[in-house]
Amino acid sequence: MSNKAKKALWTVLRLLVAAALVAYVVSQARLGDAVRPAPKAEPLPVVRETADGVVVRAEDGGERLIPREAFGPEGAVRIAGIVSIGRRLAGQWWWALAALGAMMLQSPLGAVRWRMLLAVQGIHITLWESLRLTYIGWFFNNWLPGATGGDFVKAYYIAAQTHHKPEAVTVVFLDRFLGLIAVGLIGAVAVAASLNDPRVRPAQIVVGTFMAGVIVGLFVFYSRRLRNLLRVDRLIARLPLARTVAKVDRALFVYRYHKGTVAWSILLSWGTQVGSVVAMWWVATGLGSHAYWYHYFLNMPVVWIGWAAVPVPGGVGVAESLMQQLFGPSVLGPSSGLAAAEAATLALAMILAYRLVQMLVSVPGALFYLARRTGVSAAHMREELDA
Repeated sequence: MSNKAKKALWTVLRLLVAAALVAYVVSQARLGDAVRPAPKAEPLPVVRETADGVVVRAEDGGERLIPREAFGPEGAVRIAGIVSIGRRLAGQWWWALAALGAMMLQSPLGAVRWRMLLAVQGIHITLWESLRLTYIGWFFNNWLPGATGGDFVKAYYIAAQTHHKPEAVTVVFLDRFLGLIAVGLIGAVAVAASLNDPRVRPAQIVVGTFMAGVIVGLFVFYSRRLRNLLRVDRLIARLPLARTVAKVDRALFVYRYHKGTVAWSILLSWGTQVGSVVAMWWVATGLGSHAYWYHYFLNMPVVWIGWAAVPVPGGVGVAESLMQQLFGPSVLGPSSGLAAAEAATLALAMILAYRLVQMLVSVPGALFYLARRTGVSAAHMREELDA
């Protein structure tokens, strides 16, 4: 099978996985409002409101009135659809505005971090150039996830400015990895604050396992004794493109001697990721969530780890399904008896609103991309990097 055919097959597989996840997510949520007439009854779609109650579409296709006095903890329950949930945020727009402000920290802090990491490799760019490329990468990640990832676009532009191309490309992905480490550390702090909450036990296990894996992996990679014992250099020499792989290995290993830079980079990543969690928290509050603060600081790292680990365009379907699993009725409405269908719909609305905030904040990246006028398509950038 040719490389072109393999790439096409891989793309189709990724899209199928994303489509399956999206189908599952949609099946758990509701577009329009519904009423559950009794505790164990199936929800019936709302047709219209009247002075006497709510008219629903019955199972036989006819209309049925649910009187207002029938609603209560042991009676009929109104289940909000995604349209009604979205209107809540429109009515409390200040939460969305605050989320936009928190998200604006992402690119400036990310640009400072990336510039620091590049300098270790002897690649020096201005802060303004770092900011422009960071915005461009973010724009591609948010607006064109199925075409070429923003990391590849950043890697293309920075590689074109230096003779240290493997090192430049490596730093782009190291920057993303340090972001994940910061996410894991945020989750670890939230674990300590939620040890007695069984509702977040799965998230605690995921974060703990992830951080344990990171610690072990970094120890093995940066230990000279273990590298000699495992004969890493000999293993690399036997790999395809051994020369390039060796350059990447050296580019990563050099950070062993720049612990201060790595520490500052992780601290800056903390700032960007905390801003992202706070943005989700505020958007969710505007949509009607009653989750505690540590639910966001623990569950969102799990969502982002899954987002990064499952190779579907833009994490579509992955993030949404994880949101529905982690933000259930007992988390979103612990004292209101929130229906499972409404919790799944609210969780979906939360991640969609969060994605919208990301898209709006990353719009300057489109302007920076157009201003460069390179005439090079994103697909061509990816092809050149693959070569």
